[in-house]
This record gives sequence, C-alpha cells and structure tokens, in this order.
Amino acid sequence: MNVFRRGRRLSQGDHPPDRRANSVDPVGYNPGRDEYLFWLTGDGYIVAQDVACQHEYVQQTPCDHCGGELVIVAHLNRAGQGLSELVTVCGECHQRANFIFDISNNVYQAWWADQLGPLYIQQYDGDPREPVHPA
Repeated sequence: MNVFRRGRRLSQGDHPPDRRANSVDPVGYNPGRDEYLFWLTGDGYIVAQDVACQHEYVQQTPCDHCGGELVIVAHLNRAGQGLSELVTVCGECHQRANFIFDISNNVYQAWWADQLGPLYIQQYDGDPREPVHPA
C-alpha cells in the first residue's frame, strides 16, 4: 500500500493553496515574540523565540564570503545545552556557515511547553541566558 499521495502539479500562474487559512499562526511561529528576538547573549548566541524565526534569520543573512543565499542543510538539536544549531551552505560559493541559537530563554520555553502540553520536558536545566545587545 502506498501511503504517499501525489498532488496535482501546478500550472504556470497557479498558486499553491494557503495551508495557513485554517490556522491562526504559521506552524513553528510564536505569537509571543518580544523585543529580544535576534539579540545576542553574552556567549554570542542568537536569541530564538520559536522554530520559524531560526529559519527567518538564515533567510535574511547573506553569505559572508560572496553575498549568496544560504541553504539549511542540517538542524542540530542541542537542547540539553539550551541551544539549537543550523548548519548552512551557500548556494553560490558553497562556503559553510553555522548559526547557534539560544533557546534557553523563557519566551521560547513557554511557547514550546504550550506546543507540547503534557509531553513537554525541559531539557536544559540551567538558568536562561540573558540577551545583552541586538545582533
């Protein structure tokens, strides 16, 4: 039995259906984001407040080497350290860049607890890192 369904191909000019039409926020987006989003911690980690913002940050960041677009090739779960790491490669020059996000902050942890409900287990048992200045 084939569990994968093939969707119809879009003709030129067609637009894919808006899957968010039935939901309030896009998947992975935290409506409780605050002014510290993308600030840096004292350790130099980028403050993330949901999963979607990590991808947004990479999409907005050009390659340091050539200015090309970065493509995410791996997402490393470092939640035990209160971190999330995205590994990227430039689509133009193939240079690698890593982005390490702080997910120990209360905004992220409260959002994640809300997403998982009774399944939520906080993996990082240290104190939340504090944002110190904008990135």
